[in-house]
Amino acid sequence: MRLGIYLILMLVCCSSNLLFAQERCGTAAILEQMKTTNPEIYAKIQERSKTQVNAKITDDIYIIPVVVHIVYNTEAENLDDTRVYTQMNVLNEDFRRLNADIEFCLAFYDPNGDSTTGIIRTYTDTTEWLLSFSEEVKKTSQMGDDAWPASSYLNIWVCDLQDGILGYAVSPGASPEVDGVVIDYKNFGIADVSSKPYDLGRTCTHEIGHWLGLTHVWGDDGGTCAGSDGIDDTPDQSEATYGCPSDVLLDDCSTEAPGIMYQNYMDYTNDACMNLFTQDQTSRMRSVMETYRASLLTSAAGCNEIGPLPGDIAEILVYPVPTSGQFTISIQNFLGYQDNFNIAVYNSLGQIIASANPAAANNVAQYFDLSYLAAGCYIVKVFNGTYFLSQQFMVY
Repeated sequence: MRLGIYLILMLVCCSSNLLFAQERCGTAAILEQMKTTNPEIYAKIQERSKTQVNAKITDDIYIIPVVVHIVYNTEAENLDDTRVYTQMNVLNEDFRRLNADIEFCLAFYDPNGDSTTGIIRTYTDTTEWLLSFSEEVKKTSQMGDDAWPASSYLNIWVCDLQDGILGYAVSPGASPEVDGVVIDYKNFGIADVSSKPYDLGRTCTHEIGHWLGLTHVWGDDGGTCAGSDGIDDTPDQSEATYGCPSDVLLDDCSTEAPGIMYQNYMDYTNDACMNLFTQDQTSRMRSVMETYRASLLTSAAGCNEIGPLPGDIAEILVYPVPTSGQFTISIQNFLGYQDNFNIAVYNSLGQIIASANPAAANNVAQYFDLSYLAAGCYIVKVFNGTYFLSQQFMVY
């Protein structure tokens, strides 16, 4: 898709209700409201939506300090630290794939320079946050919790969102007081089975994609094929994709193979089926970090160590490398259980080629015979019920 970059304020809604998902996105309403309530910010957003930005070629890893505001009414909503850690791990797994080189850490210093865990817990008498009033969760005066300075932190609010909304975000140009993302507590981090199929932390990945300037892959055009996400290497798509499709999926806007990119984090498929940002999406997000969110790169917020995370001590090896298609995947120090432990092999399009569910073990060696594979780059991804590991390998 070949349109200029659009960095507009978006109240981006991800709904589990298939019938009303489109209607539950409040972008147009919020922008219309801003014309009268905050015309200066509205004009700023409109001007930025016309700006083309290009990422520099660099090996720098962009680290974003995060503060998580848990605004709760019940104990179930008051997620523990481990749940937050799993979300951070998912974000780093997703945003480091294909060399996006964007990382997230829980802030070490608060705005006053005092040490913090990066997790703020606020009790509220509000029992639910409706979409039309959900910005109130960002205000202490409205029984929510005030944002920390957006110039130094990514603010993530976790609360009980209603109306079937999983999360939403604002894009560059929003007022600092509301800048950040909001995620329903049931869909934050690695959740329990009751939150399936949105239980693997991908709602936050999707919303931070919006926060970094990405739009939905189908262009939010109501199926007309006239819209665009402004990204060259995402195929045209008529509307959101739900569930977990397999193989090539065609629609009215992409009528020939390889079809639409339903594996993309900016679609609406199940968490387990999302696994990629494209190179051009990565370029746009890094461009946003270098321009509109550049102050985060010099933030004094510091980083907390989360550990030991399996990603720090675990190891995944594929051998022999390169391979003719017959290979063994070795996983060390990555304890998992059979009901959740999964090894999957993906091609460069993000399509699952093969998978296995080995028995419970701390050290696993799984053999695959995929001699039919075409030469190229493939990815093996391991999930142990809490964390992800991934590794690229070559087939010749």
